Amino acid sequence: MLYELYLPFPPTVNHYYVKTKRGVFISKKGREFRELVADEIHEQLAGVHIPIDIKLQVEVTLFPRDKRKRDLDNYNKALLDAITQCGLWEDDSQIDQLHNYRGELLKNGLCHVRITQAEDIKKAPE
Repeated sequence: MLYELYLPFPPTVNHYYVKTKRGVFISKKGREFRELVADEIHEQLAGVHIPIDIKLQVEVTLFPRDKRKRDLDNYNKALLDAITQCGLWEDDSQIDQLHNYRGELLKNGLCHVRITQAEDIKKAPE
């Protein structure tokens, strides 16, 4: 394993962007989330050499704060963009395998991220 992170629960893609007359931008909630993620990563990985420059496998477990229905894939954009923005890896295009899991309910919600080197790329069936 390369890294294991405990991060705040991300905003859904529906709340990550805001549309204005000038175009589409990252919302205030999205910008605040990015700052929180950067603070957490720099605290949890103090002294670690970054950015990562290899192909990656990322496992994300979301621990929601309530029982609302959630599409797990709607949280990846904010999370992966925030990790990219803080410089942990060069670009999220390095992720060859992405696994999403739903965890148990937690009072304030939590996002657990495990980052490892990607396994060999799967070959297409013949």
